[in-house]
Amino acid sequence: MADLLSILSSSAASLAAQRAAAATASHNLQNANTPGYARQRAVLATALPAQQAGGAWIGRGATLAQVTQARDRFLEAQLPAAQGRAARSAAASSLLGAVQVLDPEAEGGPGEALGGLYAALTELSQAPSDPGLRQATVAAARTLALSLNRARQGLEDARAGADARIAAGLSDANALAAEVAALNRDIRAARAAGAGEPNDLLDARQRSVDRLAELTGATPAATSEGDVSLLLPGGSALVAGLSASTLLPQPGPDGHLSVQLATGGVCADVAPGGELGGLLDASSGPLKDAITALDQLAWAVGNQLNAVHRAGWGLDGGTGRDLLDVGATAAGAARRIAVSAAVAADPSRLATASAAGQPGDAGNVLALLATSTTRIATGQGSDLLAGLDATGALSRITGTFGAAARGLAASAAQDAGLAGHLATMRESASGVSVDEELLEMEKAQRAYEAISKVIQASSEMFDTLLKLE
Repeated sequence: MADLLSILSSSAASLAAQRAAAATASHNLQNANTPGYARQRAVLATALPAQQAGGAWIGRGATLAQVTQARDRFLEAQLPAAQGRAARSAAASSLLGAVQVLDPEAEGGPGEALGGLYAALTELSQAPSDPGLRQATVAAARTLALSLNRARQGLEDARAGADARIAAGLSDANALAAEVAALNRDIRAARAAGAGEPNDLLDARQRSVDRLAELTGATPAATSEGDVSLLLPGGSALVAGLSASTLLPQPGPDGHLSVQLATGGVCADVAPGGELGGLLDASSGPLKDAITALDQLAWAVGNQLNAVHRAGWGLDGGTGRDLLDVGATAAGAARRIAVSAAVAADPSRLATASAAGQPGDAGNVLALLATSTTRIATGQGSDLLAGLDATGALSRITGTFGAAARGLAASAAQDAGLAGHLATMRESASGVSVDEELLEMEKAQRAYEAISKVIQASSEMFDTLLKLE
């Protein structure tokens, strides 16, 4: 009778093991489309110790040993860095696309407007006293100024947009860092309870780690307690075990953002990677440099035209007037540049003559036209523009920063390809196959049915034994 009771007891335990296997397969199927979910597998083992019956050892059935997670540790170690690089280059590339506003061939851009001014001056040189041509020339000068204003504003808007994305990204990163620290605590508690690995909590933590890698370039490091700490590029800890630091936006002298890390009340400058790093790189690097170069171009061209214009005479007999207002320094010149109030109010003040009292004289118009080939001297602009005329300088700006944008786009495509390849490999290693899980369900079901028949047979044997007694 003891043997029969043992069969019933071990069969009941084995049924529980098969139910766990079926429940695990069911859980996998239910999460087949859940982002970041890693396939789980119920591992069954022979129940020990075996029992002795007469001169033999009789097994005690099956038991659930553990529920494991399908993760390739080698892939998991590579992915965060690849995700961070891909997000960084993609963010920088998208932001640097703003330099397209400087394209000399763009409709309504500075290149077209500069050509329009010199075309208007060419026509004016044929009839310098014609009021219609004077009005058209002033309008062309205004168009040039407005095109430079718009181009600079476009670049500034891109930097402002980057600042907004950085601020939002820092907020998201802080929430995720706090979440990782909290999950570290929950995972510790679950392990301490002795119920095996809390796989769903591990998945949740991995999703947060992945997103933080994309946002900040942080890479995970396992601790001896089984926690995950996260290190920013440069080694600063964003998450250390059960505590999370805070990333803070820090306005710079120009009003644009940098980043600090606050840990225990102490703040220090950090250079994050990932999406935030790409935005910071492009905003404080090429975009800032492009704005500076555009300012220097506007200031140099404005000063060249003004120097000639001041030497000429208007129809009203006035001289010594500027054609354009550009300010005393290059900084902000592309934002400030405008047709001078005096000339804008009265086109007869446009200095076309090289001497007073000669309304038909186009000498100063020709001198203004000659500035189209005047080289920008060192000190009038940056070294990037020195030795070039206005058109060449604009082409240099576009070429320099356009090349940087193309280089970043190529890097972004390459980095995205690598990250995508690793993500595909992770999905292959950890993702759920519906067909495979259905097979696992069927295996568990068939085993469950078979064990149920064992229980039924044992029960009948038990009844027979009772009748014999």
